[in-house]
Amino acid sequence: MKIKQFFSKWSRTIHRWVGLYFAVVIGIYLIEIIALPSVFSSGLPTVDGKPPTQTVTENTKSLLSLEQASQAFISLHPQGINTLEDIDEIAYLPTLGVYRFENQKRLFEWYIDAHNGKLVKYGFNSTDFLEYRGLLGWFAPWIHDLIEMSFLFFMSTLAVSGVYLFIYPFLIKKNSEINSSLKETL
Repeated sequence: MKIKQFFSKWSRTIHRWVGLYFAVVIGIYLIEIIALPSVFSSGLPTVDGKPPTQTVTENTKSLLSLEQASQAFISLHPQGINTLEDIDEIAYLPTLGVYRFENQKRLFEWYIDAHNGKLVKYGFNSTDFLEYRGLLGWFAPWIHDLIEMSFLFFMSTLAVSGVYLFIYPFLIKKNSEINSSLKETL
């Protein structure tokens, strides 16, 4: 009986402190969602991870090659991009009919029409920013990793202690029924 009470007490204590930890982490994340994208995007438009809404036209024979799309992109003189070496990823999105150029260091994306090479949409990808540099990762990447790993550890701890707290009343009830049946037999 004493061990059950001990586990119950510690499960409640763990739940209280881990809950406080989650409240602080969620508070930090909410502040970052509101403040950081505008600070780090330097007033540039945001893409928010959504590709442009352009649809594919039936005329596919006038599709630009990757080299032509790259030349069209460089001719736009995007801010902070001097050569194609500054671009980390180039992807063709066939369902949208666009090429996507991405600078992963600055988390910036450009969408070029795959048929005429015109700029369709561009901006700071705040969704990726919050995923990779949120939870104080903008300050130091190792802090983000530490918070994320501790968050996962505490989540599993919370699950185990929560299961015990759920089962504990049933254990007490069963124990009291056993004790009452023993008293009746004596």
